[in-house]
Amino acid sequence: MATPPAGWYPDPAGTPRRRWWNGVAWTEDLQYPEPPVYGRIAPTVVGPDTPVYGPYIWIIVLLPVLSLISFATMDLGAIFNQAMTSRSGSPYTVEYVLGQFLGLAVYGATVTLAYFDRRRLINAGFVRPFHWAWAFLYSGVYVIGRSVVVRNRVGRGLAPIWAWAAILTGSTVLSIAKLVAFLPLLEMMIRTSASR
Repeated sequence: MATPPAGWYPDPAGTPRRRWWNGVAWTEDLQYPEPPVYGRIAPTVVGPDTPVYGPYIWIIVLLPVLSLISFATMDLGAIFNQAMTSRSGSPYTVEYVLGQFLGLAVYGATVTLAYFDRRRLINAGFVRPFHWAWAFLYSGVYVIGRSVVVRNRVGRGLAPIWAWAAILTGSTVLSIAKLVAFLPLLEMMIRTSASR
């Protein structure tokens, strides 16, 4: 009796999902079925060995670290002092302007890399992966959406979400710590300005 070739088959455990048969034994990889839609072409089968990570998604995940470094090195006191002493009230120090340009560069790079990441997934056999245009809203939207879609199709692929969440948590903690450390200096600057 010949064994069936490797592929996705109905789960022998009786769940509505499909399980990967590697040609010898059942694996732990599960695939969630997509609801049938009239007139829809059946998606190509993506096996559990299909690469789900690539350089584009990891760069998207790590790009916010640049903004984090920029914010960590930014002198909030100098920016506030510039705003208070400038006749126009402008906080535009060189540091501030460079930080703004860096933020725009990170945003543009994220959208561009999301486009190339989606193309890479399509070339790997994914039908209709998460659309790159969601990166226009926020990098996290693309990272989460892409990871969930990949996870539903292959059974793995959530590592970018965890890395992105760790970076987001670190940047939130750093931002709060930096602002809390700046508050006494801000209070002193306001008192000095009011006493003049």
